[in-house]
Amino acid sequence: MDFIAIGIETANQWRDSVCSIELVKVVQNEIVDSLFSYINPKQTFDEYHISQHGITEDLVQHSPTFHTFYPILDEWLTNQFVIGYYHDYDQSVIEEACATIDKLSPYCRFGSILPFIKNRLPHQQDFSLQTLASQFEISLEKERAEIIAELVLTFPEKFDNFSINELTHQVVFSTAHQSSFYSPIDFQDKTVVFTGKLEGFSRSMVAKKIRAIGGIFSNTVTKHTDILIVSDSSWQKAQLGQKSTKLLKAEHLQTLGYAIDIIPEKNLKKSNTVDHEL
Repeated sequence: MDFIAIGIETANQWRDSVCSIELVKVVQNEIVDSLFSYINPKQTFDEYHISQHGITEDLVQHSPTFHTFYPILDEWLTNQFVIGYYHDYDQSVIEEACATIDKLSPYCRFGSILPFIKNRLPHQQDFSLQTLASQFEISLEKERAEIIAELVLTFPEKFDNFSINELTHQVVFSTAHQSSFYSPIDFQDKTVVFTGKLEGFSRSMVAKKIRAIGGIFSNTVTKHTDILIVSDSSWQKAQLGQKSTKLLKAEHLQTLGYAIDIIPEKNLKKSNTVDHEL
């Protein structure tokens, strides 16, 4: 197997706020090179992201900007198979950061381990990178991209008929999640959060109905959130790049392995039962 493993962090909710990049090159099933660099995003760091990765403005103040680092990134990624933890996140961060500096994103193929693992181990509850590393006996002292590289290298031994191409075609969840709930039972014992103004319902009305069918209503997206329902108006704005804070946080938590379903309000209306209940 030949591929590049990538670990990338941002300073805040904006995906062009890259503050670190780690790359690990694998050639013929062996790690042959690696690169780590802090990146100065020239943006404010928020407390939530600092708590996730521990990178602060002081750490990156003398580091290259993404514009300066871009030629190195382009050289490493062009014409490569790039594997991250969750490719929707890694790919969108790179694309938005490149667009901000008016550069083309490196021409490469993206893949990820999270959807693959969720597909192969459907009964597992925790899919965080740290949990997977422990499960596959990989040292937690290693950096994010190195853990990803070593995980992929163990897959042929751990999973029957493994092909590296599986890392590009499995999709479990994303912002454009298209599943619907066809019975109120699907909300039972689930923590549900709404973002945006729903059509025909007040927030208190929604909270009452969620609780009536056994769900837990919350106004805040956390790692304990099970479902984020995005109003029609907010969904339309999201398609134009204007995502709410709740949606951005849910997407970030997804990249960390939390299985939050993000569902457009219109999908609920596909079920007469759920539409009646809500």
